[in-house]
Amino acid sequence: MELFKNTNFDFLGYKWPFIIASLVLTVAGLGSIALKGGIKYGIDFRSGAMMYVKFTGPPPVEKIRSALSSQLGSVDVQSLTGDSNEVIIETELKDERALEQTRGIMVNSLTNTFGQPQSGKLDFNNATEDSLSSRLREPLQKAGVALSEPQLQQLVKDILAFRNTPPRSGVISSLDQLSSVPGVNANIINVLKQECYLSSFHMAGL
Repeated sequence: MELFKNTNFDFLGYKWPFIIASLVLTVAGLGSIALKGGIKYGIDFRSGAMMYVKFTGPPPVEKIRSALSSQLGSVDVQSLTGDSNEVIIETELKDERALEQTRGIMVNSLTNTFGQPQSGKLDFNNATEDSLSSRLREPLQKAGVALSEPQLQQLVKDILAFRNTPPRSGVISSLDQLSSVPGVNANIINVLKQECYLSSFHMAGL
């Protein structure tokens, strides 16, 4: 079967219109890049820090950006598709030594803006194993909860594993939810309530 009867096309005869069109598009593209301040490289192509933050409700992106920009300068905040309660926060770093300092600034800025901290208490939704173990060790002993150090460490791991497991993914709304964790009883729940509070977000991934 013959699809094309005439296969003699004069491609070279139309070279100049295509060359001109290509040059026009190239100049327009370069002009657009220049007007926007250059190419915006992603975090993979520049030194920077990335943090995933999950909120208990839809995150106020502009409020997050404003809170962090005042401390860190250029900050990119994007909502994750498929999870309306999670955002990615990206910021540039001058060097690797600034990583911990930047993380601390992010934590403090978000806590002051969204954490509603309670005096002297630990933010459970952003607690680490070390910080939670240190906070609970003496209060549990005073409450009559007899745990060896390995048992305390295992309890903390189980509690945080529950917190970090979907659909919670780092954020719980009530400490009473922890009653379903093996080994957690009413005394432990009461100590947690005395020593911890719940912020509306969880930070991870920096």
